[in-house]
Amino acid sequence: MLNPSSPIFVELLLWTVYALLVVSIGLTAWSMLRAMRMQGRGEVRSNGIPVGRIAWGTVALLVVLLAITFALGSTEPLVINGKTYTESFWLRASDMLINTSLTLIVIAVAGVLFGLSGLARKDFSHRKPTT
Repeated sequence: MLNPSSPIFVELLLWTVYALLVVSIGLTAWSMLRAMRMQGRGEVRSNGIPVGRIAWGTVALLVVLLAITFALGSTEPLVINGKTYTESFWLRASDMLINTSLTLIVIAVAGVLFGLSGLARKDFSHRKPTT
């Protein structure tokens, strides 16, 4: 039930967020299954780039990063709007998600800058792509 003092459409907004979460999880699962089926047919390469190994490396990086940031997460109680939150699991989980997101953003920016620098093309320009 809506609280009389809560803003209008909060419940609609929450249900929209829940629906988007379910849709995004479904699309992620479908995409992963599709990629695994394609990779099961042999090493997936695109223009000489081993995209299968890159995909598995990305998943491994994410899992390792989630584990590390959860282990290093803070359990210090937080006071938000006058209410103290002390549940250590959820404090670590929220810290994990924030720190993992920030780390992945930094890695993505570093990858884009490396790609724009042209170093990869200069160093390996003498090699011919293998298919």
